[in-house]
Amino acid sequence: MGRLSNPPGSLETLAGQGSAGPQRPRRGVDDARNRATEGPSGAVPEEEGRLSNPVQRRLSEFDVDDLVRDYMDGSSIGSLAMQLGVNRTTIIHHLDRRDVERRKSVRKMTDRSVRQAAKRYESGESLKIVAARFAVDARTLAREFRRAGIPIRPRRVRPPS
Repeated sequence: MGRLSNPPGSLETLAGQGSAGPQRPRRGVDDARNRATEGPSGAVPEEEGRLSNPVQRRLSEFDVDDLVRDYMDGSSIGSLAMQLGVNRTTIIHHLDRRDVERRKSVRKMTDRSVRQAAKRYESGESLKIVAARFAVDARTLAREFRRAGIPIRPRRVRPPS
């Protein structure tokens, strides 16, 4: 309840001005705070299973200049995002803001290479092994197989040892 916008002094002065009836326990933030123990810095630790707020990294104009130059030199959006520690959409946003035309995604396999990969896959090789032979990711190969109408086998489950 507005703990950052209401200074503690003003809350104390207003505390005696409420109704004379019994006070109900407040719900929400205070409940979580009462259940948790305070950490060494006095902060309340996060509840188990709750996602924390991610740190947002703002890129300086210098960083944006570099990412635009690197993108124009051939770096991928994904590699730039990993390098700068930001989301892919952040990179895309900065490229769009600078009116940089984005590259179209290039297909990694030809129809002929998909047919060759399909022969190996149908002979019993795993998707991962076939993909490695064609220097593509297994997900890329699976996408190409779906596009070509080639059925993909379910993964084998290994028995626990």
